[in-house]
Amino acid sequence: MEDLIKRVTLENGFVLEINDESSNYYADFYNLKVVIKGTVKVKSEYLRNIVPSDQYEREAKKALRGEVKYYRELTKIGVKKTDLKENIRKLLRHFEENSLPYLHHPSFPERMVLKRWKELAQDIKDRKLRGDAKV
Repeated sequence: MEDLIKRVTLENGFVLEINDESSNYYADFYNLKVVIKGTVKVKSEYLRNIVPSDQYEREAKKALRGEVKYYRELTKIGVKKTDLKENIRKLLRHFEENSLPYLHHPSFPERMVLKRWKELAQDIKDRKLRGDAKV
């Protein structure tokens, strides 16, 4: 099952969708899973601030277009059906206390794009070094 719990729009424009994807695995017990997703649009000013130092970083910058996805899972195994809602509230409260301040920061969208650029550059480098034809 996938049920939208809520949609949150942060001051920096980042929009998060929080979904309950919990599933029953035996009798009255559930695997609790809350999925938090969002996207950041790759803005031209973010790209201007990226200064490649090698061919892999240049290729990654060219490939970095559109959106960068944020994905986080909050899980707990073996939750009784009667305790699902309370456990979801606890997981979300912990996320809101510990992660939302970071996500709220005005520079978060740009930092997320920068992180994705670095990951993409490393992926391109790794594939080229392996001789992967899909580069």
